Amino acid sequence: MEKENNKNDRAGRIITAATLLMSACSMILAAILFVRLNDLEERLKSVSFNSYVEQTVVSNNYIVTGEDDPGQVTVSFSDDSVKKAYLTFDDGPSVNTGKILDILKQYNVKATFFVCGTVDGNENLRNLYKRIVDEGHTIAMHSYSHRYGTLYASAKSFEDDLDKIHSLIYNETGVDARLYRFPGGSGNTVSKHDMNDFIRILHDRGYEYQDWNVYPGNSEGTSIPADRIVSGILEKVRDNDSSIILLHDTGAKNTTVEALPQVIEGLQKMDIRLLPMSENTPLVQQISGQ
Repeated sequence: MEKENNKNDRAGRIITAATLLMSACSMILAAILFVRLNDLEERLKSVSFNSYVEQTVVSNNYIVTGEDDPGQVTVSFSDDSVKKAYLTFDDGPSVNTGKILDILKQYNVKATFFVCGTVDGNENLRNLYKRIVDEGHTIAMHSYSHRYGTLYASAKSFEDDLDKIHSLIYNETGVDARLYRFPGGSGNTVSKHDMNDFIRILHDRGYEYQDWNVYPGNSEGTSIPADRIVSGILEKVRDNDSSIILLHDTGAKNTTVEALPQVIEGLQKMDIRLLPMSENTPLVQQISGQ
């Protein structure tokens, strides 16, 4: 009988110990679960917050990424949906180029200058090639001579002229210019030679050419009124996601200088981003080279 009682006591103690052990394990499991649930809640809050930020900033043309740290939100500006405009100036440098550079500097705007070699040897204007580059603008080629009859006479004459303007820009600025604009545009009716031959020369050397899709009409004659330049630009850019604006900075185009502040202010009021051209600028070409 006594043995039976001892056996029952032992069994009771074992059951009690097992019960206590199970209770302890349950408490430990509950604590672990609580920690996990709390961590999950924080993660869900983070995901929710990140999603909110993503929806908010992406709708305002930003990109949200977490590549470096999933717990961090990295915001950067995306201009995919922002309208862009490129102010381009042909035929310089001239006495007006310095004035244009002063205005661009005042508004902190960068532009593109398709330069010629017509001032080569003029020390008063020669330094403008370098100033264009030093102030953060794009310098590009617009032929050396700008003489249609000579430039477009043959592939050889075009190539010789191209070499001269490329070398001049490189010697003055150290820039290996890659962008070209044909005098009169790639679709000009002046050249008696097939323009595709000249385009192939450019492409064989790794150059690209750009025309324009906004033109206020100030290439012919001396000057047109500044208000016509302003209205001609602001009316036409409305229809473009990317506008390449053709202006001229020769010594005879004084109204380009007069119109430029109003053009810049007008474009900025329209939330159009003003950029210098690069090799990645969307191409605007009157004819597509073969």
